Amino acid sequence: MILAPPATPPTISSGRIVLGNYETVKAITDNIRTVLKAEGIHFSHTPYDDGKNIPASLMPLGTVNYTGETFEYTHGQRPGYSEADFEIKVVVSERDQVVMTREQQRWVHAIRSVLTVDALNNGGLQDSLYVSRVVSRSVTVEKREYISTITYGLTVRYREA
Repeated sequence: MILAPPATPPTISSGRIVLGNYETVKAITDNIRTVLKAEGIHFSHTPYDDGKNIPASLMPLGTVNYTGETFEYTHGQRPGYSEADFEIKVVVSERDQVVMTREQQRWVHAIRSVLTVDALNNGGLQDSLYVSRVVSRSVTVEKREYISTITYGLTVRYREA
């Protein structure tokens, strides 16, 4: 088994905590989850293969998936920036089709309105303000019977350490 080297701890530079890039992306991911939890989206450690098996108490059920990054080469002239891509999935359930459509629309716009630069520059990123842009890439909705899955594509630009 090959183990990854331990992450370097945050350092202090000019009185500010400087996070490494891994710690920054981890903090961004945690902040996305925190913001969505505050909106009422539930998260579970149990994977559900079928939306029909999700307990009603967990609806709406969300996941935040890291899907990759783009790195910028800067020649050392200015701070480098990276863009981390995320896929947020939210499963909602409603038997009435009109209500289902409204729930889909409500959650798409709720997610869009709360995932802001200020919201993601919280917690471990509050002092450093690494996040500089949040872009909603795309949203798709997949509906099967009375279960609907909203897939929200998000790109977060952050300053590299």
